[in-house]
Amino acid sequence: MYTISTKLKVILVLVGALCFSVTVALAQGPGFDEDVEDVPVPFDGGVTFITALAAGYGIKKIREHKEKTK
Repeated sequence: MYTISTKLKVILVLVGALCFSVTVALAQGPGFDEDVEDVPVPFDGGVTFITALAAGYGIKKIREHKEKTK
C-alpha cells in the first residue's frame, strides 16, 4: 500500500506541474510587431563540441557497463 500512495503523489505533482506550465504559457503577451528585425543566433562550434563530448562520454559509459556485465 505504501508504494501506491507514493506513486499517486508523484503522479499528482506531475499533473499539477503540467497544468501550471500550460497556464503560464498561455499568459504570455502577443509577441513582437511585424517590423522587428530577426537576428540570427550563432550556432558555433562550441555547441557542436559539447555535443560531441557528451556523445563520447555516453559511449564510454555504455562500454564500461558492458564490460562489467560480462
